Amino acid sequence: MAKDTSIGSRATRLRPVVTPAAVAPALGEWHGRGLCVGEDPDVFFPSHGDPGMEARRICSICPVRDDCVEYSTEADEDGIWGGLDQQERRSRKRRRQRREVVAQSKDNRAGDAA
Repeated sequence: MAKDTSIGSRATRLRPVVTPAAVAPALGEWHGRGLCVGEDPDVFFPSHGDPGMEARRICSICPVRDDCVEYSTEADEDGIWGGLDQQERRSRKRRRQRREVVAQSKDNRAGDAA
């Protein structure tokens, strides 16, 4: 039996199952105003064990730092973005999510009491 056909009399073409990948947010116009523009990318993607102090220094005075951190947190980027590495941004995101859950829980309890 041919690979593309079914057992019945009608031919059936099998199609691969494709799941959509997560879509990273757009960088936005802020990216071109970052102090990292024109810098050596290796500074922002340090080797294992290197804390990336030069990248953190550049980011500390960058006018688009907040936008950079927000983008890189949502996109789960590697490297130093906005002065934070990937683990620091993930931790920050988890803390923010926990605070939102606590706030929502308080709102729900306040609504139940009314």
